[in-house]
Amino acid sequence: MNAREFLLGGVAALALGGGLLVPAEEAMAQATQGTVTTQSGYHADAAGFSQQSTGGRTTCSTTQDTVANETITITPPAGQYVYLTGVYFEVSPNATAASSATVWSSTNLTGNPAWLTNTTTAAAANPSAEYVVQEIYPNGLKSTVAGTAVTIVPNATTASAFICAHAVGYFNPQ
Repeated sequence: MNAREFLLGGVAALALGGGLLVPAEEAMAQATQGTVTTQSGYHADAAGFSQQSTGGRTTCSTTQDTVANETITITPPAGQYVYLTGVYFEVSPNATAASSATVWSSTNLTGNPAWLTNTTTAAAANPSAEYVVQEIYPNGLKSTVAGTAVTIVPNATTASAFICAHAVGYFNPQ
């Protein structure tokens, strides 16, 4: 036997012998199976709702609409939180040459976020163009209390403008 064979034989013996020295309790660590999970066909935090401020209407084509009609109410199932992942305000002034600013406040959202929509029209013949205010929250803004509605409410009716507000998010029990 040459030195190379002797060395390889010794290394092999050490590797095999080392496996025999494992304590019994380590070998039995996986004696009972844990909880089996299965993959689902949906993303857990994908948008589950898209709420529009219509106050029972089917369109957002009313100018100088009421605060009640522009309010968004998101009601979660019992025991679940609202996660707001995006808000969008479509604003378009009409041709009456009026300026107006509306602050949108929220209830039951941690931190009480607020948003501003503003319209400025210089002349009735030249209303400013439509614009969109949008904010996206990748992790979602979590409601403060589970099972309680979240509202997004304008402080006043925006004069001489069309506004359509949208909220997107999902519900989760945690």
